[in-house]
Formats: sequence, structure tokens, C-alpha cells
Amino acid sequence: MIASLRDRLPGRCRRVLERPQRAAVLVPIVDDGGALRLLLTRRTEDLPTHAGQVAFPGGLMEPGEDEPVRTALREAEEEIGMPADAVEVLGLLDDFPTRTDAVAVTPVVGVLRRLPLLRARAAEVARIFDIPVAELVRADRWTWRDETRGGRSLRIYYFLHEGETLWGLSALIVVHLLEVSDLGSPVPLRLPEPP
Repeated sequence: MIASLRDRLPGRCRRVLERPQRAAVLVPIVDDGGALRLLLTRRTEDLPTHAGQVAFPGGLMEPGEDEPVRTALREAEEEIGMPADAVEVLGLLDDFPTRTDAVAVTPVVGVLRRLPLLRARAAEVARIFDIPVAELVRADRWTWRDETRGGRSLRIYYFLHEGETLWGLSALIVVHLLEVSDLGSPVPLRLPEPP
């Protein structure tokens, strides 16, 4: 998986969305000699947006930031204490719109050869956990439903793991990550329609 992402991400033609606001998330793949796994967080229940949801570390680009990699690494350090030098950045996935369509989110794929000691920022992160890639590639573990919002058709993916529900944008990013890698998507990938 890592080798295929290292080869495919830099040269691929990716979808770039123009929106009033931009954000970036870090998609950390842990490859420390054990089973490959994705590192995720569950947000605290009292946040103004996406409260209690499973998410990748990330957030809005700050004034003066024009590079999604910088934003994703900064946010990962702020939210879970991940030092930027612990991450080997492999490349970018396609941009995705948020639910309101006002923000374009760029997923930044990185690999961790050693998992540093992490600490959740209590104001934002309730839990840090991982999901084995071997589970994520199992089609029988995924469900989805199609719905229409604002005249657009959306496919919403769900993956349950040890009491956590990966869904929405974070789940879509995972499906897209698998699709781009040599593993392939375990479920039919349908990207959001443009407005």
C-alpha cells in the first residue's frame, strides 16, 4: 500500500476545489513493523462543528498558509501532539467539499514509521485510536446510503469499529485512499457531484 501511494499520489491529476475557505487533514498511516493501520480521532462532544465525530486531525488554513501540507501537519501537532518530523508526506488526495459546501478539504497522506507518544488536546480530541487497514479493505465491514442534499446526490459511507463510527467525509477519504492505492476500494466509490 505505502509503495503504491508513494508512486501514485505525486503524479496523479487530482480534483482541486475552489471554495471561500480551505482546510486540510492529515491521513496518517502507521507502518511501524506491525499491521498497517490508519490513525484517527474522535472529536469532543462540545465542539461547535462535527462534535463527537470520528475525524482525521486537521482544520482550516490560517491566514498566510497556502500549502495544505503545512496546515495538516500544524493541526496534527496541535490536536494530537504529532511532531511534523515524524511524518513522511506521500502526497495529496482529491479535494472534498464539506457538508455545507463552503470549505474545500485537502487530505494529506502521510506515513509514520514509528508512532510517537501522542497526547489528545482535551478541548478538541476525546480519543485517539487506529483501525487496521486489513479491516478497512473488507467489503462486508462497510455500509452506505445515498441521499440528496441541495439538489446533489451524495453517497454516505459508514464503518463501525470497536464502538466508533467512521462516516461522512472521513469515511469518504478512507474509501478514496484505498481506491488510489494498490489495494483498491472495497466498496463502489462515488465522489460528491459538483454543485
